[in-house]
Amino acid sequence: MRLLTKTEACRELRLSLSTLNRRIAAGEVPVKKEPRGRRHRVYVMLDDDPPMDGEAADSELAVAQERISGLEEQVELLEGQLDQERRLNAELMDELKTAQERPVPWWRFWQS
Repeated sequence: MRLLTKTEACRELRLSLSTLNRRIAAGEVPVKKEPRGRRHRVYVMLDDDPPMDGEAADSELAVAQERISGLEEQVELLEGQLDQERRLNAELMDELKTAQERPVPWWRFWQS
């Protein structure tokens, strides 16, 4: 049996705090209360995870490796796109500097 804070329990059970509180009030989730001055601290009591058999662990590992592989490909693609954007920005900066260094024709001053 594990004792978790409400925040930890929400994260592990994938519930909102209000849903967890409703389930605690309904008696669906066991808790342990420890006195702390005039108040008390509530810990959610969860069973330990059952041990996985070898086949289930291998299956989870294969899924995780496939996900990692897909994410690595996505990172590689995004890095390539980032490099393209950096090159384009550098070209645009060069064009801007060139345009700013170009002298203004004399006749533009007389058109106002």
